[in-house]
Amino acid sequence: MESPPVSRPYFSPVRGKERFWLVLSWVVVAVCAAILYFYWDQTRTMALTNYFALWRSIKPVNYLFEFFSFLGNDEFYMLFFGILIWCVSKQLGFWTAAVLLVSGVVSGTVKDWTALERPAIDWKKQLESYAFPSGHTLTAVTVWGYMAVRLKKTGFWIWALVAMVMIALSRIVLGFHYLGDILGGFAMGIPVLLFLVWISALFVEKGWAAKFSAPLIAALCAVIPVVLTVLAPSGDMPKLMGLFAGASLGYFVEIRKVRAATSARWYFQVIKAVIGAAVLFGIVMGLSKVLASDNAALQVWLRFIRYGLGGVWVTLLAPALFVALKLTPREKV
Repeated sequence: MESPPVSRPYFSPVRGKERFWLVLSWVVVAVCAAILYFYWDQTRTMALTNYFALWRSIKPVNYLFEFFSFLGNDEFYMLFFGILIWCVSKQLGFWTAAVLLVSGVVSGTVKDWTALERPAIDWKKQLESYAFPSGHTLTAVTVWGYMAVRLKKTGFWIWALVAMVMIALSRIVLGFHYLGDILGGFAMGIPVLLFLVWISALFVEKGWAAKFSAPLIAALCAVIPVVLTVLAPSGDMPKLMGLFAGASLGYFVEIRKVRAATSARWYFQVIKAVIGAAVLFGIVMGLSKVLASDNAALQVWLRFIRYGLGGVWVTLLAPALFVALKLTPREKV
């Protein structure tokens, strides 16, 4: 199954409804931004976190929010996009993954600029990254929103909105963020989403894909991530740029040379998912001890390479292996 490209209108074919959802999106941004501006100190207190500590004492509730928080973790996204690319739609999986990586760059850059600490709690090991904005919230808005815009299914829109709210709420309930971090995630995530869907639609309407040669695209996919990693080698930038470089180069080679189909018998799909996920996590996590160095500068590039290999595996090597093992046919030209 291949999903249609992003097209206008984004939210509804009915003109009035389309205008309503666009206006509502910007109203949410304005409200979140206003609260942050006028009540900044109040949004960064422990009061709400301490209140939600009562929720954490109820195990089923705690498990529910742990689940939604996991939906924003790197491990989930790697598995999700791998299965999406191998078994559902290469185009949808790749471009939504690209949206995730762009969102991660935005989130990580702002986190480093603001350098705000997370809530001080002693019952849970905290993360090393800074707090503002909530990366889980920002990426939930962009990833699920982008997929909903592409699929244009009412049921998926409902799920997307539920996921956005529950993932954001889970980060407060579990003590990883202040309310202000969540509001910041929405205030930045919605404009990023609208910008990316606008660019995506414009890309299709202007026929830009046909205007760029394959060698030029490949060069850009390699050069841009390297330059960005040189300019910002701290935080998650090496990981994100490594993934982008590897996945994009692999994708453009695969759709021209391998052309693995995503459809197959259900048991072959299960085998593809198991093999693909096992090797992916072996590359990303297993090689962390092998590709390691005490030299900080070298470690940046070893991390870039490790995640780059993971990206190449997902978009090129795994599909090629599945074709070779006859787990999936080639697409008809």
